[in-house]
Order: sequence, then C-alpha cells, then structure tokens
Amino acid sequence: MTTTTAPAGRLARWWGSDLAYNFRHSPVAVVSAVVLVICLGAAFFAPWVAPHNPFDLATLNLMDALTPPHGVAGARPEYLLGTDDQGRDLLSAIMFGARISLLVGLASVIFAMLLGVTL
Repeated sequence: MTTTTAPAGRLARWWGSDLAYNFRHSPVAVVSAVVLVICLGAAFFAPWVAPHNPFDLATLNLMDALTPPHGVAGARPEYLLGTDDQGRDLLSAIMFGARISLLVGLASVIFAMLLGVTL
C-alpha cells in the first residue's frame, strides 16, 4: 500500500525556504520588521491611537506651547514628545503625518506602475 502526500502550499514552501530561515534567525531583520509593523500600525490607526488630534483647533492651548518632551524638567505627562510653538502634540502630529506620507508614497507607486505598464 502506497501513500501519497499532498504538495505543500505556497506559504509552507516559503516558510521552509532559505530566505525565511535566514530572516527568522537574524535578530536585526526581526527587530526591523517589528518596528516597521509598529510604525505602519501607528500611521493606519492614528485617529484611534493618537493621544490628541493635531487638526482640532478647538482643543489647542497656546499655554502648552513648547512644552519639553517627557523626562526633561518642566515636561507634562500627556505630551510624550512635547509640543510645538502652537501647543500641538508632536507624537500625534508624527502619527498623522505618517498617514499622509504613506498615502503620497502609495500614490506615487501606483502612478509609476500605471505608467510603466502602459509604456
């Protein structure tokens, strides 16, 4: 009696490849991937994760302007990276700015793909 095994799926073949093995066993690659996922997650979920909305002018307080980052004398705990000259939270501004940067990058890649495919 002979038994046959089903061919491995695409994901299983990739997981067993040399590239995946080297990636899994490289601490620099794993840490870089984790940082990249955290940055992408922060950018994608910025409206829900950011502590303040930098575009909501009703919540700005000019008295909070130029607050130093957390860990420096005079810092406030609600502003981890401090504030700018108009009292906007820098951490929130970075998260919302990353969204715009990702959209510009994605739009340029799509435009380049469309242009490259049509030529």
